Amino acid sequence: MLKINRQSLKLDFRELAPEAIPGEATALLDKGGRMIYASAVDMGVQGIQINYYFCFDHQEPYKHTILRSYLDRENPVVQSITPITSQADWSERELIEFLGVRVEGHPNPTHLWLPLNWEDMYMGGRPEADHETERINASPPVKLPKENIVTLPMSAIPYGPYHPAFIESNYLKMSVEDEVVKKADLKLGFNHRSVIKLMERRDYYKDIFLSERICGLCNSHHVLTFVKAVEDLASVEAPPKAQLARTLLCEMERIQSHLMAIGLIGDLTGFRTMLMHSLRVREDMQDGLEAISGQRVTHGLITIGGIRRDITASQADFVLSKLKAMKKSVPELFDQCLSNDVLVGRLKDVGVLTRENAVKLGAIGPTARASGHRIDVRKNSPYAAYEEVDWDIVSEKSGDSLARLKVKMGEVLMSMHICEQCCDRIKALSGPILAKVKEMPCAEAVAKTEPPRGELLYHVASNGTNTPDFVRIRVPTFLNAHIMLRLIQGGWVGDVPAIIGSIDPCFTCTDRVTIIKKDGQSVVDVRTLGGGRCSTPPG
Repeated sequence: MLKINRQSLKLDFRELAPEAIPGEATALLDKGGRMIYASAVDMGVQGIQINYYFCFDHQEPYKHTILRSYLDRENPVVQSITPITSQADWSERELIEFLGVRVEGHPNPTHLWLPLNWEDMYMGGRPEADHETERINASPPVKLPKENIVTLPMSAIPYGPYHPAFIESNYLKMSVEDEVVKKADLKLGFNHRSVIKLMERRDYYKDIFLSERICGLCNSHHVLTFVKAVEDLASVEAPPKAQLARTLLCEMERIQSHLMAIGLIGDLTGFRTMLMHSLRVREDMQDGLEAISGQRVTHGLITIGGIRRDITASQADFVLSKLKAMKKSVPELFDQCLSNDVLVGRLKDVGVLTRENAVKLGAIGPTARASGHRIDVRKNSPYAAYEEVDWDIVSEKSGDSLARLKVKMGEVLMSMHICEQCCDRIKALSGPILAKVKEMPCAEAVAKTEPPRGELLYHVASNGTNTPDFVRIRVPTFLNAHIMLRLIQGGWVGDVPAIIGSIDPCFTCTDRVTIIKKDGQSVVDVRTLGGGRCSTPPG
């Protein structure tokens, strides 16, 4: 079993027969567990390994249970647990699309990323690629793509294929009757960057830069989650000063991300001045990030074992000066926003998510906390220096779009308080900033952090070399976007932008990639692309 250090998750691996998964999942849910993800890996002769991740860290810090089973590679079949919990819906659809697993009993086993008729498009008589020159077959599809969005026999309104505020691809389509949204579905898959597959073909240090480029607004959290998993594999813990620097960087990132989201909510509801003011205030935090890392978007500061460069006392003082200015400008901005009757009217009682549904559907981040569900990885499974600083979870109870806005505002103020403490301690603390990594044993680890949009999970396995055996990532929007569709249904068309803005989805880091064999019968064997496998799984 993986050696656990102080900040590692407590992983309880349970290997089961495939038919036993629904019963065990029901038992875990009855105990209050949250089903947070399901992933699959082609392990070659061992079959297709599937993992269902359940967490109990809201009850006991760091506690997690992983249900593991191996399916026959020629006929991979598992019983769906989506009828038991809708938290498994998109994860099981991902199993279907990525590895050709047949999930029996799933209520909607359609593609999330590819069109419904992708087999006909690319396999129905399409010429093969030139294997001698290895040129990609760029001929057009045999058939035009069919949308993976089912509409009712009434008015259909497309919303996209771009995010209404970001230059980010998604495609929402709604069936509407008398301005009321009766059904909504989302088309993902416009950003196939193959990040997971690339991470399995490069060494751990190169993967740091890949993980940092998954998301432009929460890249430090992606890096931190990845290196936390790798540090667990290597039984290495970052020095105290590095932990403080990591906490500072992530909270500064939370501030700039939330200020962007707050401004975009105003823009989406017709209050563009709110966006301009948010960006103006946000510049102070961007200047602070540039001072300590040298860059304004990707920072390249976090590495395996600690941080690359020390944060000096003068840099910490500069950040403190920016925080001092923001302590005046940020509350003024928030007061102006919340005193605008039009903005409040557009958000109040819109897209209501009750606490019961937040728990049932697996809401995370500000989306959950705005409904009174006080979950936060920083408290439930503390990492970096979050146990060393004073802070509390920000929450609201009404669960509407206005509550989600208020939670983000409260978290900006709380993050500023955390940053001040980190800067003061960094100035007074000396010592190393990097721990050496000696070896990478054959094992696997799961790590979590709390980016601005909620819980982020990385599952990294090592085969004893300098390259990961496999990497699996579950980003916050993967859960929250599923809930967003439910909030849109039954509401007015005019409220859709407000609901989307309050959820603050990030579709770019949600997208994945699928590779299919030329015969069109199954997805590519991951073993043929990623190298060898460990012979014995941990636990």
